[in-house]
Amino acid sequence: MDLALGFLTFGTMGFVMVFGYLQSRAMEERMKRGGPKSSLSRDGAAERLAAIRASENTNQS
Repeated sequence: MDLALGFLTFGTMGFVMVFGYLQSRAMEERMKRGGPKSSLSRDGAAERLAAIRASENTNQS
């Protein structure tokens, strides 16, 4: 029983650590590529609104 509990404990902790590492690497890659900013940030919201306005102007022409 103790062996299974230890395996589950350290297995869970290891999974969380690996998942966190992979997520941080993915976020760094996304930042390097210059992907879209969060819509919750002030400049991200302005960026999205500008893109919407540009697409509306293109559709109207």
